[in-house]
Amino acid sequence: MKKILKTSFGALALAIVANGCTAIETLPTPFPPSSKASEAMQKVAMTDAKSYGNAAAEWQLGTIDDLSYLPNKIPESSYNRGWVKGAFYVGLERFALKTGNQAYLDLLLNESYENGFELGERYWHGDDQIFGTIYAGAISRGANPDLLRPTLEKMDLMIAERSTVSLEFVEPKPGQEGAEGTCQTRWCWADAIFMAPPAWADISNITGDEKYRQYAIEEIDATIDYLYDEETGLFFRDSRYFDAKTENGGKVMWSRGNGWVYAGLARFIDTFPAGHPDKSKYEKLFVAMSESLIGRQRDDGYWPTSLDDAALFTNPETSGTAFFGYGLAWGLNNGLIEGPEYVAGRDKAWVALKDAVQPNGMVGWIQQIGKDPQNTEKDSSQLYGVGGFLLMASEMVDVEQ
Repeated sequence: MKKILKTSFGALALAIVANGCTAIETLPTPFPPSSKASEAMQKVAMTDAKSYGNAAAEWQLGTIDDLSYLPNKIPESSYNRGWVKGAFYVGLERFALKTGNQAYLDLLLNESYENGFELGERYWHGDDQIFGTIYAGAISRGANPDLLRPTLEKMDLMIAERSTVSLEFVEPKPGQEGAEGTCQTRWCWADAIFMAPPAWADISNITGDEKYRQYAIEEIDATIDYLYDEETGLFFRDSRYFDAKTENGGKVMWSRGNGWVYAGLARFIDTFPAGHPDKSKYEKLFVAMSESLIGRQRDDGYWPTSLDDAALFTNPETSGTAFFGYGLAWGLNNGLIEGPEYVAGRDKAWVALKDAVQPNGMVGWIQQIGKDPQNTEKDSSQLYGVGGFLLMASEMVDVEQ
C-alpha cells in the first residue's frame, strides 16, 4: 500500500483498517495547511514547463481548503467528489506521472481513500463520474482493486437501468434535484465529454471488462451526433444554444465548452488499446476540430471566449485556451496532427498561458463556472482551469526536452 499523506481520515480510515485492509501509514502533508500561498511558493522560479506546472499546482493545493478567493459557486467547487476538483486532479495526475512527482500521486491516493472510491452523489450525472479516472489510476499504482467496488456498483447500475431519455435539454421539474436538465442521466452537454467517457474507459482498462468502454462509446457517439455543428466544426454546449445568437449575430460557441470536448477527445483516445476498431473515428474528429480551432486562435495566443464572435469579449480566457493548447500539444506529440500552423498555435498558447501565471503560481483569467461565454478578470482563478494548465504543462515537458 502506498503511503497516505493526511494525518487523519476520520471514520473512513477507521473502517478500512477495521475491515482488514492494509494498514494506512500517515505522513504530514507536504502542502501548506494555510489558506494562503506560502512564502516559499511565492519565490518559485518559473523557467520551464515543469517549474510552471509545479508553481501552479502548489498554489492550488495550498489554497484548496479555503476558496474564498472565488466570487461564487464555492460549495460546488469545494465538493470532494465533484467535477471542479476532479478536473484539477485529472490535470495533476497527468502532470505528476509525466514529471515523476510521487507526492502528488500519493495525495491523489489519499483523496481516493477519503472519497471511499465513490463517484459523486449524483452518480448518474456525467460530471460526477470524473473521479473514476482518479480511482482507476490509484488501483493501477497498487491500491487494492476491491476498493473500486463502490464505483463498479454504480456503473453496473447505470448499465442495467440504462437511460434512454432524449438529449434535448429540458428544464427539470420540481423534485428533480441535482439536474440542470432532464437529459442529464445521459451526456447531453459538451462538458460531459471530458468528465465521463475517459473515466468509463479507464475502468475498463483496470478491470479488463470491456462493457464499461462499450457503454462510453455508445453514449459519446450519441452526444457527438447531437451537439456537433458541421458548419463551424465545433460543438454547441447543449440544445438550448442550437438557435441562439450572440449580440453580434454569431453562433454561441463557448470556448471552454469546446475545450472540454477537445481535451476530452484526447483523453478518451488515450484510453484505447492499439488497433481498437472505434479509435480511428475519434481521431478523425479530433483532427477536424484541430483544423477548425487553429484558425480561431488570436494573435496573442488565446482563443476568444466566444469562438464564433471574437469581438463579444476581448479579455484573455485561460481555461478554454489551456484545453485547446493541451490538445494541440498532445496531438503533435502523438502524431495525429502536424504542420507549422499547429506548432505555432501550440507555442503561442503556451506563451499566453505562462503569462497568465502570477508570481505566486496563481493561474488567472479563468472564466468562472457557467455554460456560455462570459467575461474574465486577471485575478479570476478556478480549479478546473489549473487542471487544464497542468494538462498542457505535462505535454510541454516532452516538447522542451
